[in-house]
Amino acid sequence: MSDLLFEIGSEEIPASFILPATAQMEQMFTDKMGTLGLPFDSITQFGTPRRLAIVVKGIAEGQQDVEEVLLGPSKQASFDQDGKPTPAAQGFARSKGASVEDLQVVETPKGEYLQLTRTVVGKQTSELLPSLLQEIILALSFPKSMKWGANQHSFARPIQWIVALFDGKVVKFEHEGITADNKTCGHRFMAPDPVVIEDADGYEKILESVSVIGDFELRKENVLSEIEGAVAAADFGVEAEVAVHEGLLDTVTNLVEIPFGVCGRFDDKFLAVPDEVLITSMREHQKSFPVIAKDGNLLPGFVAVNNTKVVKHALTREGHERVLRARLEDAYFFYETDKKRRLEDRVNDLGGVIFQAKLGSMKEKTERVVKLTRLLSDILAPDLVDDACRAALLCKADLTTEMVGEFPSLQGVMGSSYAGSDGENDVVATAILEHYMPLRSGAELPGSEQGALVAMADRFDTIAGSFGIGQSATGTADPFGLRRLSLALLHLIEDRSYSLDLPAVIAKALALYGDRVDGSGGTVDRIVQFVRGRFVND
Repeated sequence: MSDLLFEIGSEEIPASFILPATAQMEQMFTDKMGTLGLPFDSITQFGTPRRLAIVVKGIAEGQQDVEEVLLGPSKQASFDQDGKPTPAAQGFARSKGASVEDLQVVETPKGEYLQLTRTVVGKQTSELLPSLLQEIILALSFPKSMKWGANQHSFARPIQWIVALFDGKVVKFEHEGITADNKTCGHRFMAPDPVVIEDADGYEKILESVSVIGDFELRKENVLSEIEGAVAAADFGVEAEVAVHEGLLDTVTNLVEIPFGVCGRFDDKFLAVPDEVLITSMREHQKSFPVIAKDGNLLPGFVAVNNTKVVKHALTREGHERVLRARLEDAYFFYETDKKRRLEDRVNDLGGVIFQAKLGSMKEKTERVVKLTRLLSDILAPDLVDDACRAALLCKADLTTEMVGEFPSLQGVMGSSYAGSDGENDVVATAILEHYMPLRSGAELPGSEQGALVAMADRFDTIAGSFGIGQSATGTADPFGLRRLSLALLHLIEDRSYSLDLPAVIAKALALYGDRVDGSGGTVDRIVQFVRGRFVND
């Protein structure tokens, strides 16, 4: 049993590509070894911005010899009247690298046939690995790939080196001018010189010696430790902590080969902007973590993670603060500008925002959603009609704001905030935020009944319009996310134990589109069956 180290070194790979790529490497290697009949004990993934690697333990030294039984032509077709071999028998033997004398006649359910029994000698693993490893490089796929120079094969980023060691010896193969070797590269700035790896066992320790943490989970723990330590060393006048977002934590972990946290501050004036805006700006633009007080309130601070050791802390902190300040100034400007117009005055602007080419504008959608909300409210909650319809009227208006244009993920959040600034009551403001809920299966549902009513009306409208123009979900495509919308609709109904005449509501939703869609009974039936199908499969 021997161990293998296979590392592909490259220019910096986008953070979101790394984990899927190392998972692909593991799966492809496992599948290929299974096909070749080569067992192994374990496989471990490693990935950083500059390397994708696997370490495989306990690989068999070679394939087992296999006795192969090959059935040839029938006896009747294999020998002439004089008992001499025919071209059929000779051709079969020749194609298998044998002679006619090596063949034997066997009885089968179909009669007597020629058969060749031979022993296929298994190959050594060291012979099979060169082509296997190169096939993995060629087969790796990424959301976006590139070619460079005279290379014929694309990859996420230019490959700079390849390490391939089996039983401590280099697996010799070449990929587009790069020869596999036993030398890896450390941290680009902190340990740039190549370093020799003796065997797979020492891989992690070698990387650590050149300022690289190869294991994702270990590097993630280090990132968490760094950001928590950076906040603990800062003075905000109150007990502070990092607001850890798991998605951002994973992203930052794959942006660095070794993490160094720096805590910075921003002007208190930016706290006038809704917390969600500041947090989104920090996360999406600067990949920084917000700092909060123990009570959950946002503090004027953030933590950035560097990929190089911080020598001059003040200078590094000021650099991060300067860049973030520019982003927050933009957000502050957008927020103050947006507040100069009421949401209600923006509804007409939705006429310039396309909902779907065949289904009209967002203004037309808003008008339909208001009518559907009124219908649903009259059936389910007559006392809530006014607030629900008011929320339906304003729910899409924030799509025309500067803030949502900059941060599309803040749809609904900004509408709710601006509604509050405009003097709309809290119920309406909350319903505007909640009408996007649930965002996905298992996500939070609206807390208010008004929010649930608008959320249902919005989804009924989209589902009806999509089916009405023949854009239903198929086995391979669901461009409008109709499965997700139908599941959300079912969860909304189930959460509040609503009782609805589903065909009647769908027929009304189709009718509101007029002659833009096929509003026939057949379309209604298809939608009902589709929604019921999601209920059965959920």
